Amino acid sequence: MNEKKKKLLIFVLMPIVMIIVVVLSLFVESKNNEKAKEQMASEEATLSKEEQIEQMLLAEYQKSQSTREFVEQNAQQIQEPTVGDEEYDDMIGNAEDDAPEIVDVGLSADDEAIIAQAEKEAWANQNSINYNGINVTCSMNTVQTNGEWVLTLTDAELSAAHPLLLQYDSRWATYPYGTGTMKSSACGPTCFAMVITSLTNITNASPPLVATYSMSKNYYVTGVGTSHALFTVGCSDFGLYCNEVSVNEAEMKSHLDNGEMLVLSVHYGNFTHSGSGHFIVIYGYNENGFMVNDPGSYERSCKYWTYDVIAGDINKIYALGKL
Repeated sequence: MNEKKKKLLIFVLMPIVMIIVVVLSLFVESKNNEKAKEQMASEEATLSKEEQIEQMLLAEYQKSQSTREFVEQNAQQIQEPTVGDEEYDDMIGNAEDDAPEIVDVGLSADDEAIIAQAEKEAWANQNSINYNGINVTCSMNTVQTNGEWVLTLTDAELSAAHPLLLQYDSRWATYPYGTGTMKSSACGPTCFAMVITSLTNITNASPPLVATYSMSKNYYVTGVGTSHALFTVGCSDFGLYCNEVSVNEAEMKSHLDNGEMLVLSVHYGNFTHSGSGHFIVIYGYNENGFMVNDPGSYERSCKYWTYDVIAGDINKIYALGKL
């Protein structure tokens, strides 16, 4: 073969060889991608239900980051709801002058002093105390925030049977929720966070992350507050079920005996001075009354509540349990 023919052959074959190499490389890359996808799918399939839920919560939080900068830059435009606003939830006091009188549950000065001392002991003992048979675990004031929101729960809270999580905890009090903040408006998500943490092994269902979930799923209704659908519909996303319960002492106790927790929607009375209402959690009872975790009050969570005292406050009761 002369030199001219060799050059011609090389000129013809070279593109063919290059095409074959490209095709083979694309084929190998495709196979590698398929293998990676299969491996990822296999890993996802091995995730526990709790791990899948935790990833969902974190994903919802990450989606919310796109709006956080806007919220922070425009924080001066976000007004804290005040007593006259429909959405205001006055958990700590300062009722309207013309509001109906709150039911007196007969706390003596001695009881008030004991509760105050219990709170001091809680802060001194990693916020885990036993007050007259009521176990209270609340890590508020023990977590360094350094001026930033803290989205995680402490080991003490995660290991407690029924941790008390408070809206006004400095870890997340100013975290945006709807047109307000956790402190002003997020009793619903905070209650749900307590239920999820108590009944499941999910470790990152903190109040701000559950609040973000509530907003992303449209369970927050502007001008109204948290929809009851957060519990009745949202429960399934966390491996829980939810049933409405009659306002009946025996039925409430029956559900608690079944290992369930109760979320109560209450109106103006013992637990709130707000016209828009409030959510609280009941997790147990004994001969002294029901045990309450009120996301708006440490003090109200350190006492027993008899059915006769709270019955007149109740709008709805939901029993939540693990599927």
